[in-house]
Order: sequence, then C-alpha cells, then structure tokens
Amino acid sequence: MSRNAVYSDYRHMLDQIEHRYSRAKDGYEFDFKTEIEPFLNQYKVLADQLLHINTDERLTEQVKETMSDELMELLMSCHISRFSLKLYHEKFKYINMWINHAHKEDLL
Repeated sequence: MSRNAVYSDYRHMLDQIEHRYSRAKDGYEFDFKTEIEPFLNQYKVLADQLLHINTDERLTEQVKETMSDELMELLMSCHISRFSLKLYHEKFKYINMWINHAHKEDLL
C-alpha cells in the first residue's frame, strides 16, 4: 500500500480482525509464517499511516499514537484464542470509534 489509506481500507482491516478473532476463539490455530506474518505485514502499514492523518481538537497527536499502538496490539492478539474477549472488545471499539471519527470529520 504505497498510497494513503482510506476509510474503506480500515473498515476492511477491522472486518478481517473480527473474522480472525472469531476463528481463534472457535479453536483455529493460525500458522505464524503463512497466516499471521503476512497479515501483520499487510496491515501494519495502516497502523503506521494513522500517525500521518490530519488532526482536530479531539484527534490529537497523542490519540493517534495510542490508536496506532492499540491497533498493532489488536492485529497480533486477534490470532490468540486466550486473548480476553473484554480486552478485545475495548481495543476494537476504541479503534473503530476513532476511525469513524476521522472519516466523519474528513481527516482520513
């Protein structure tokens, strides 16, 4: 992804995270080399690009850094069945809320 990410890229990524976490909870074990590593390589670009989107009074530089860090943790943890459902939902909702805010405010 050499171009700047758009809202639909983030929506697709969140759908993929949700799908993978559901599979992990159902007992599927992901192979690191063939499934997890390519996934991380594909989507870590989106986490990095969050640092470069525009800001407003709510979406500050600190929020963008936190959002990027939380997204990276979510990208890795969605493959682990023992990852707390509560923590997963908190992180997912946090990322989703800010992605939607950035889209609504034309920052993304």
